[in-house]
Amino acid sequence: MKNQLLPIATLLVLFSFQSNFSTASKALALSKVNSYKVNLPLQISSNPANKATPDSLRNISKFYQQGDFQTAVSKLKVYLDAKPNDDLAWTILGNAYGNLNDDKNAEIAYNKALKLNPKRFEALTGMGVLQRKRKNYDAALSYYQKSLAINPNYAQAYTSMSVIALKQKKDKQALEYAKKAYDLEKKEPVIAANLAIAYHYNGMKDLRDQMTQKAKDLGYNKMDTLQKIYSGKLTVRD
Repeated sequence: MKNQLLPIATLLVLFSFQSNFSTASKALALSKVNSYKVNLPLQISSNPANKATPDSLRNISKFYQQGDFQTAVSKLKVYLDAKPNDDLAWTILGNAYGNLNDDKNAEIAYNKALKLNPKRFEALTGMGVLQRKRKNYDAALSYYQKSLAINPNYAQAYTSMSVIALKQKKDKQALEYAKKAYDLEKKEPVIAANLAIAYHYNGMKDLRDQMTQKAKDLGYNKMDTLQKIYSGKLTVRD
């Protein structure tokens, strides 16, 4: 249950294909970075009989956003068979595998993304989440810090760091990280929920309840988990 507080799904690798990545309500990155364009519709010069025509990343993202991670994985495999050097697609595949609790393949996908593009900070953060799940907290923090060195405004890295701080009972530090994440991204429900949890462990009930309502308004779908944490039935501690 503890891993459900910040699953890889909530790296919110939802993405739009505008001139750049935008915030998490629209985009993979939760923040603006250099433009990444995809030619639509995706064309391939030949289509052997034993090869499926890949969907565009835009179409694949719809399955991801709907929570159909298995379909997203299947379609990403086809896409990457045609475009194996697309580091963004490898990153999304890693996140999709993570949502399916297939950490081994998630790590393989992230490593491929980072080999193609060492500055793919979303993949670095994904690797950090994998290390956090394994309770390798120093390694996880190292990945988050590398991510922030590339993009200091990446809210997801900060909210992930807040989870580790809570697990280590560093509640004040957790609150600082959670506030920073929320300051950077106010439309992502998990970031709001993690801030509510940080308020809870710092004894700030009124602010906790306000942020809990905010998370609900944003569509956070684990409200029962929050209430169990508040009642003491669940804990984020190790």
